[in-house]
Amino acid sequence: MASTRLGEERRLTQETLGYWTPERMASAIPAGITDPGPELALDRGLLQPLPGKFTTTRIVDPAADVTHRKAGKLFFTLDGEDFQASACAVNLEGILTAAHCLYSTKTAKYLENGMYMPGYQAGISKLGKFPLKDKPFVPDSWKSSGKRAWDYGFSKVARGGPDNDSVLGYVTGIFTVSVNLGKQGWDTLGYPAEPVPDYNFDGEYMWSCLGAYVGEDIPGVMRKEGNLTKGSSGGPWLIPKTHYVNGVQSANNPKYPGQNFSPYFDDAVLELYKKAFL
Repeated sequence: MASTRLGEERRLTQETLGYWTPERMASAIPAGITDPGPELALDRGLLQPLPGKFTTTRIVDPAADVTHRKAGKLFFTLDGEDFQASACAVNLEGILTAAHCLYSTKTAKYLENGMYMPGYQAGISKLGKFPLKDKPFVPDSWKSSGKRAWDYGFSKVARGGPDNDSVLGYVTGIFTVSVNLGKQGWDTLGYPAEPVPDYNFDGEYMWSCLGAYVGEDIPGVMRKEGNLTKGSSGGPWLIPKTHYVNGVQSANNPKYPGQNFSPYFDDAVLELYKKAFL
C-alpha cells in the first residue's frame, strides 16, 4: 500500500509540473477578494490613497531565509480559470491558505492542478515544487456562506522539492498555527500582484507587510494596517519576529484603504487543522 501511494504521488507530481508551464504561471490571475460581500457597503471612491503606518519590504531571497522559506506561491485552477496566490507550510505534508483559493462557493467545487512553490521568486523556486493532493479542508461555514470569518483552509501536499521526492516540512520547515491570541499586530507575507502607489507589485516577489491591529467591524474578521493586493491571498499573518502564524491574508475593501483582512484564528481553526493532518 505504501509503495502504491508513493507511486500515485509521483504520478501526480509529474502531471502537475507538466500542467504549470511558464506561460500558464505567467498568465495566472491574481487571486483575491476586493468586495467583502454583504457585510459591508463599498465606496468605490476610496480606492486611493493608501494611508496607514505599515512597513512593506520586498524579501531579497526568501528561499535562503529560515522564516521566509516557510511561505511561498500557490498556483491552482478554480472554476476553469488559472490563479496565483500565496500560502505557507504548517505541517510536514501540508499548507495553510485562504479558503477562497481552495473552494468556490459559486460552483461548490474544489481547486484543481494545485501547486505550491516555497520561496518562489521570479519564476523560480530553489526549494522545488509540491503538488496539492487529496481534498482540501475548508470550514463548512465557508462553503455555506462565503463569509470572511471562515476564509481559511488547509491542504496536504505530495512529495516534491528539488528532487521531486522530498517531504515539504523537511525541505522548508513549518510555521506553528496559533489561536486565541491578542490583537497587537502582524507581519504578513505574500505575493501581491497588483501595483499600488510607490509599490510595483507584480506577483513575482515575496513581500513582508508589518502593520498594527486596527479593528474588527465584522465579527470574526480582523483588520490590520497593510497594502498587499490580490495575489497575496492565503499568505500567513505572523506574530512579528516569530514562527507563529495567527491569521491568513483574506481580503481588501475599498472602504478601508491601506488595510488588509484576516479571519480571527480561534479554536475552530485548530479543529480544522486536526481534521486535515492528525
